[in-house]
Amino acid sequence: MTKTSLSTGILAACVMATALHAQAEQQNEGWVFGPAFKPGWDGKYTLAVTAGYLDPDTSLASANASLGLQFSLNCPWFQPPQGAIRQQFNLNRFDDGDFQLTTLEINPRYYWDLSPNLSVGAGPGFGYVWTDAPVGQSPDLWALQAGLDLDYRVGGFYAGIGTRYQWTENETVGVDSKGLDNWLTMLKVGVNF
Repeated sequence: MTKTSLSTGILAACVMATALHAQAEQQNEGWVFGPAFKPGWDGKYTLAVTAGYLDPDTSLASANASLGLQFSLNCPWFQPPQGAIRQQFNLNRFDDGDFQLTTLEINPRYYWDLSPNLSVGAGPGFGYVWTDAPVGQSPDLWALQAGLDLDYRVGGFYAGIGTRYQWTENETVGVDSKGLDNWLTMLKVGVNF
């Protein structure tokens, strides 16, 4: 991914959000804008530890375990008429011998309820990746993601599974790897508060 395509993607997401806002205002379909600033808003905060399997598209490392944290909440900016948008902030750490990477991601998801305690969500995201290669270059990379999650909540208990694909800038990592696109699938366990 080039810096130009990343900038274009971010710009397109902003234009799409603005268009959705204007369309919802026109149609008055029950969208609430800025729900966090209205009485009775409940963020439904969740903090979870994550453990997963990250498969980087590089010769520098093999697929291996990834550990992390996830903090999520109902979106303070947009509340759809049905379902929910949840903002998910993920910090992931991957280590394969002498090669490490750390990702910080913002992954909003639109969730649909499958039952009172079970929901499925999908959506885009953007992030930043710090790399540490044993030889050659170790650039920091901007990234875009697309993912899918299945969440179970009952009282204060939270469990989930999620997967996402991440596209990074196409800079040289190590000696000759271009970019660091990767798959991550993870299990999540935590608390709702």
